Amino acid sequence: MSKTSIKSLLLAGLVGCCATAMTSCNDEWEDEQYEQYVSFRAPLDTEGNSVGVTTIFVPYTRINSDGSARYGAGISSYDLPVIVSGSTHNAKDLEVHIVHDPDTLDALNYARFNTRTELFYHDMNSYASYPPTLAIPKGQDVGLFTIQFDFHNFDLSDKWVLPLTVEEKPEYGYQRNPRKNYAKAMLRVLPYTDFSGNYQANNQKFYVFSINGVELSLAERGEPSALSVVQMYVVDENTVFFYAGNFDETRLDRKSYKIFARFNGETSGTVDLWCDNPEVQFKENRKASFRVTSEPDAVQPYLLRRDVIINNMDYNFTDHTSTNGSKIEYNVAGTLTMERVLNTQMPEEDQVVW
Repeated sequence: MSKTSIKSLLLAGLVGCCATAMTSCNDEWEDEQYEQYVSFRAPLDTEGNSVGVTTIFVPYTRINSDGSARYGAGISSYDLPVIVSGSTHNAKDLEVHIVHDPDTLDALNYARFNTRTELFYHDMNSYASYPPTLAIPKGQDVGLFTIQFDFHNFDLSDKWVLPLTVEEKPEYGYQRNPRKNYAKAMLRVLPYTDFSGNYQANNQKFYVFSINGVELSLAERGEPSALSVVQMYVVDENTVFFYAGNFDETRLDRKSYKIFARFNGETSGTVDLWCDNPEVQFKENRKASFRVTSEPDAVQPYLLRRDVIINNMDYNFTDHTSTNGSKIEYNVAGTLTMERVLNTQMPEEDQVVW
């Protein structure tokens, strides 16, 4: 056989091998490289007071595009993403079963707080409604599991979590993700309104006014202390509550010191303040008022700067649970301001942060 013939045969063989290799590579690329597991998209908080759960913000009332309430006042919803993972698209119609998971919430509470039951997260399943299954059609990799919340009589002086899990049985025809936390969602739900959130309190001062009923002189009061942030929690569309003075949600006796604030108007008006605990001896010294301003950012006009300003807040309250047994009366006075910088090209709830 001539050298030319041998060369031709070798080239032909080489081309054939390359073609086979390329076909093999393409086949492997088209095949699923991993298991197609079902999981939630609910990343856990890694800092702050809510480590180990997923904080979500939802409007107190879910509003349609025309401004009407979708389900009614005080009823909202959240679309929890459910993901089919893998290197290829979902290969079949799935019916994913999602169930309430109180056992995981119990384990989380014990792991984080041990026997400090007053710090436990409360199960909010009774305030939520959702279907038992979610259909994810063939070719789709993400489904949205709609959860509806009824916030009537929802007391945010407690911390609430909705625990859910992907249920797995052989007859369901799917595998839930075996990795820790991927097949479970621990949703800490915080409803919000235009008036709830963190208010800067740098211009609000407080000082001891009296001890056991004996009023202190100006010299005895000394320099007033400054507050930094006052957090206001939703009660209804126009009403919030906050904790008196420098109390916050870390206080075990916080429920005794809830001060309610009702905003009378949409963009300006008066603010009614009251406390439903007579032991606090709450007294309003001046009538508070508020105003709301909204304007586009001067540099980035797609950003909307929305400020809520509360003026003339001035009240007294009594610390009736002092460890030394004394009844200490405080005066709190000043201005509160909350600013939200909202990107008008994004949903508001994706930007609300406390």
